[in-house]
Amino acid sequence: MYASRGARYAKELLRAERARAPVPVEKIARKYAQVIREALPFDVSGMLVPLPPLKGEPRWAIVVNANDPPVRQRFTIAHELGHLLIHKYSTTHADGRYQVRFRNEKSATGSVREEIEANQFGAELLMPEKEVRRLAIRLRLDVVDQSRDKEAVKQLTIAANKFQVSAQALSFRIANLGMT
Repeated sequence: MYASRGARYAKELLRAERARAPVPVEKIARKYAQVIREALPFDVSGMLVPLPPLKGEPRWAIVVNANDPPVRQRFTIAHELGHLLIHKYSTTHADGRYQVRFRNEKSATGSVREEIEANQFGAELLMPEKEVRRLAIRLRLDVVDQSRDKEAVKQLTIAANKFQVSAQALSFRIANLGMT
C-alpha cells in the first residue's frame, strides 16, 4: 500500500516509540522541542519557532494556541513535529512577534507540499492506519451514513475519543484511507 512521506515518518516514529492510541503526542514532541501554549490569534493554531542554540545544537519550540480545544492542540503538536522531523528546518517556520511565518489561508487548504506532508504525519501519528482500520471494522463505522444515523455518530464519537481526536478528524481520516 502507498504511504506518503509524512505517513512513513510517522509510522517510523510510532515504531520507535512503541506508541499506541491514544498516542502521547506531547510527550513524544518534548523529545524534539519545547511545547509552549500561548493565546494566539484565532486563525493561528500553532507554529514552529527556533530557539537560541544550546552548545551549538539547534533547539525548537512548538507554540500551540492555548485557546484551541485539546484535540486541536494535539493535532497542532503532531503537525508541527512533522515539519520539524520531515523538513529539517534550520530557520523559522512560521512572521509576527516571533519573527516566524504563520500558516496562512493557502497552507490551511493543504495545498502546499510541506503542509500536506505535515498533515499526513499528524494524522498517522494520532490515528495510526492499522488501528483506525481495525477499530472502524470492529465498530462498523461508515462515515457516509453518519449524518442520517445516530448510532453511526455515536460509534464515531467513541472511536474519536479512543484516539483523543475530534469526530470530524477521524471522519476525514477514514475517508482519506478509502474506507467509505
